Amino acid sequence: MSQVVFLNGASSAGKTSIGTALQEVTADPFMLLGIDTCFAMVPSRWAGGPAGPFRHLGFAYQQLPADDGHPMLAITYGEVGRRMMAGFHRGVVEIVRAGNSVIIDEMLLDERVRDDWLEVLARLRPLVVGVFCDDEELERREKARGNRPGLARWSARQAHRGVTYHLEVDTTTTESAVCAAAIARHLSPGLGV
Repeated sequence: MSQVVFLNGASSAGKTSIGTALQEVTADPFMLLGIDTCFAMVPSRWAGGPAGPFRHLGFAYQQLPADDGHPMLAITYGEVGRRMMAGFHRGVVEIVRAGNSVIIDEMLLDERVRDDWLEVLARLRPLVVGVFCDDEELERREKARGNRPGLARWSARQAHRGVTYHLEVDTTTTESAVCAAAIARHLSPGLGV
């Protein structure tokens, strides 16, 4: 029986690390897919970098006013980007329908993207997990990773809007392996540790 674990949280919150750790402790071979998987497939002309001439149609970064002196950087979705994401969501569902268990590593930054994910996954009954981390630690990780400043802080304010979780984990001081073990205990019998 395949199962879906949906990890949602801010950039740099530790979703990918938790997903990788969860793959190591589950009896079933969970595939790890998510927003970065989708973004990696996008042609650079439609991507968020400054060289993407069609980024307004695909995925773009938008500098926002500072939040209490801290930079804020948003990701915006154009109609082509939304179409790409809708296709990716349905592709993940087909992977599950083929009998594969999946961990989805996601940042729900837009209500239309959120609603589409939740709609296409509804029949699969995913275990929806909120991944939280405080701002200071998010910004420390963002800087250490060499990411553009501000996305972690902004996404922390966006990702959890309108989402109800079965389980929440906080990675501020908790290791990924500990979070993964907590998630594994919530999986269907035979899929957990």
